[in-house]
Amino acid sequence: MDKCKYFRCHDLDEDNFDCSLCYCPFYEICKEEEKYDLFGGYILKQNGLLACENCTYFHRKEIVKEYNMLKEKGLDTKELFFHFIKK
Repeated sequence: MDKCKYFRCHDLDEDNFDCSLCYCPFYEICKEEEKYDLFGGYILKQNGLLACENCTYFHRKEIVKEYNMLKEKGLDTKELFFHFIKK
């Protein structure tokens, strides 16, 4: 894995770490739905941005694999969001 300037953004076991989704695909939806406690918790900053440093959900290999599989099947972002919040 090539190191990016943000590498080791989260403290996860390297055997379970996947950087393929280096951003949260649900960032905007979580903000819109005011779901700040999902996936490890977000912190709503005074400037209106979400700080996601407590969330490791989309850096776990099994989650990235499932996300990509469902995306390939044609689920849109909102459908994926509701799939993962039910887990």
